[in-house]
Formats: sequence, structure tokens, C-alpha cells
Amino acid sequence: MAALGWGDLSPLGQSSIIMKAGGGLTSMFGAGAKANYQKYKAKSQGLDFEHKADMALFNMDMKESQAQWLNQTFNKRFQIMTLQQGNQKSKEKVSLASRGGQAGVGSSKDVALSSQIMRELDKMTMNSNKVKAVTDKRLEKTGLAIEADRYKLSASNSFSTASSISTFSAMSSSLLTSASSIVSSLPSQFFMKEA
Repeated sequence: MAALGWGDLSPLGQSSIIMKAGGGLTSMFGAGAKANYQKYKAKSQGLDFEHKADMALFNMDMKESQAQWLNQTFNKRFQIMTLQQGNQKSKEKVSLASRGGQAGVGSSKDVALSSQIMRELDKMTMNSNKVKAVTDKRLEKTGLAIEADRYKLSASNSFSTASSISTFSAMSSSLLTSASSIVSSLPSQFFMKEA
């Protein structure tokens, strides 16, 4: 059996091969465009994650500032409260003395002791509220630090994905697939050597 050449193919066969070659080129450029889009999308996602990490770090610094502000505010309130308590204690002593009572004896002793216990409870409550408020802000800060690390890792992964996408590889693969399809559609005699 003799080998076939391009001229031996019918016009329909030649048209079919030309159409497949055109489709292969279109597919190749489409694969390249898709690879470029995927690379752009991965880089864009990486930049978005970087921005989120930066915002988390910024907010983390804000939480520390808030914690310090709360600490200072509670300390000032504590000072004011203890001064007021001291004034109140002095007023109670003056009031007792002006009524002719004797401090530290009988019911006046009980009243003074009760007042002192209430003042100490108020101090403990305020200190407890301060510790809780400051700790809550610092826990929020820690959560933001973890969130920032997670976003940085995601950004790194996105940039790695983007760098692994090759337009050339996608186009080459598509071209080889199209060429294989064209070759497999040709009659086997097309590849025979002439005797």
C-alpha cells in the first residue's frame, strides 16, 4: 500500500485538518489566557491576604493602646475613689465625735468596721474590673496576632500558587494535545514510507 500525502486527502479531509489546526491554535491561546488569569487571580488574592494581615497588625497595636489607656483610666479612678474613701472616713469620725460618740467602742466600732470592709470591697471590685478590661483587650490583641499570621501564611500560599502557574506550559500542553488529535485523525497510510 502506498503512502498518502497532503494532495491525496479530499478537500473535506484537508479542510478538517486545517480546522483542527485552527482550533488547536485557538485552544493554545485560550489556555495561555486562562493561565494568565489564574496567575493574576492568585497574586490578587495574595495581595488581599497581605492587606488583611496588615490591618490585623494595625488593629493589634490599637488593642494594646486601648489596654494601656484602660489601665491608666482605672488607676486614676482608683486614686480618686481612695481619696473619696479617706474623706468619707474622716467625715464619719468627725460626725461621731460631734455627737459625743467614742470611736472603736460598741456599735460605733461595728459601723466603722462595716464601712472599712465596704471600702476594701469597692477597691477589690475596681481592681478586678481593671484586670478584666485590660486582659480582654490583650486577648483581643493576641487573637489579631494569630489572625495576622494566618493571613500571612495564606498570602504566601497564594504567591506560591501564582509563581507555579506557567503560561508557556499551559500553551505547550494545549498545543501538544491539539497536535495529537490532528495526527490521530489522519489515515494510517499517511505515515507509511514509500516502498
